[in-house]
Amino acid sequence: MRGLEEIYSKGFSYDNYLGIASADELEKLEELYKNIVISDDFVNRIKAVNKKVSVLASVETWCPYARVFLTTMRKINEINHIFDLSLITYGRGVSELAGYLKIHEDDFVVPTAVFLDESFSKLGIFNGFPEKYHNDDTLDTIDGTRSYLKGKSL
Repeated sequence: MRGLEEIYSKGFSYDNYLGIASADELEKLEELYKNIVISDDFVNRIKAVNKKVSVLASVETWCPYARVFLTTMRKINEINHIFDLSLITYGRGVSELAGYLKIHEDDFVVPTAVFLDESFSKLGIFNGFPEKYHNDDTLDTIDGTRSYLKGKSL
């Protein structure tokens, strides 16, 4: 075992993530969970997926973007258990994951997630927040950012 598979195997679970979160952070996670609404079309698309994907994610309980990411993964998995999550801290992400993903330490943020196939080959990377917002002014506005961080932009 080596590479991304080894890092994945040493990660911790979502339940462990919840176990290290403060009461305030848990409250914020629950609020996000309540706010996320998934359209019927998206629910049907999720149900149609018939493959499992391993997700190795560098997260921290204090990070609002990581909370949105993980709550979204939770909602999707409740519809169809697609994602097997393995979580690591920001520190381990920088020291162990960034090099594999060719992300410079200064550009590494939480959440950073790598989606892996059954042989632990990289399918895709999620870095910070959804790609569509990297090319859009949506998060450049206070209202857009607040809406995203409240779980309203799944």
